[in-house]
Amino acid sequence: MKELNEMETRDMPPLRRAQWKKKFFPYLLMSPTLLLVLIFLIIPLAFAFYCSLYRCDYMQFSKFMGLQNYADVLMDPDILASIGRSFFVSMLSLVLALVLGVLLALWIHMLTKGAAYILQLLVLIPWVTSMIVAAMLWKWIFQDDTGLLNYLLSLFGVGNVGFLTDKTIAIYTLVFVMTWRVIGYVMIQVLAGLKAIPVEYEEAAKIDGANKWQMFWRVRFPLLKTPMALSAIIVGLSNLNNLNVPLTLLAGGPGTSTMVVAIEIYRMSFTSYHFGESSALSIVLCLVNFLLTIFYMKAVKYEI
Repeated sequence: MKELNEMETRDMPPLRRAQWKKKFFPYLLMSPTLLLVLIFLIIPLAFAFYCSLYRCDYMQFSKFMGLQNYADVLMDPDILASIGRSFFVSMLSLVLALVLGVLLALWIHMLTKGAAYILQLLVLIPWVTSMIVAAMLWKWIFQDDTGLLNYLLSLFGVGNVGFLTDKTIAIYTLVFVMTWRVIGYVMIQVLAGLKAIPVEYEEAAKIDGANKWQMFWRVRFPLLKTPMALSAIIVGLSNLNNLNVPLTLLAGGPGTSTMVVAIEIYRMSFTSYHFGESSALSIVLCLVNFLLTIFYMKAVKYEI
């Protein structure tokens, strides 16, 4: 009996070590990624929050402001207008991208393998192209006097259209370019969802006499909710936080007609050097991103 107890005692440490390894080994595997998140996300975000509590001009912390910077940016009518424009542009672009992306995915799903492969590559090019390069190309295309589009319109007797200079048209030009950029991502997500739908579901619907519309709305659409929701999260937040396309294409002009919140933060930081107020506005935008993510995830009944 004494020898048995001694054997059990000797066996305990290895057992505990095995349990410890089993419990903490996954965290060890995640540690490189967590370290990158800490360095490039958590620490900058904490520093931005710290800056937002001070009057920080030209990176000089001169006075503790508390929440005054937040009050200043949220009571500024120009900033509120830029936030409204950001939501308008990002949401309109999101709706268009979802509709067109789903239609493209349905069309590609019906094509032969070779044609579908070529079309997927063509539609995905905008998503993988540098945003600044793409915006520069579109800026050249939309130029009033030397732009390709106005030249083509002139061949049909249409005068110059101020795609970049008309205050009413410019914001829709921005929506068009941002939609063009993300439509390929939506298409590939929805197409993957379509390919994952079991063939038996569609065959059963055909046997029950379902037409094409009923096939899509009653069978395919409910099963595409997850990829569409994922696309909505990625595309919506990407549009809302996008600086490269609005800044390169229009730089907030003409006037302030395309001044979105990302450009406001950029100008406050690197033109006016009011880092305290720009940090406060950045934190507000982060909170908006967080709330929108929760809303999207709750909408598709994910557990947070």
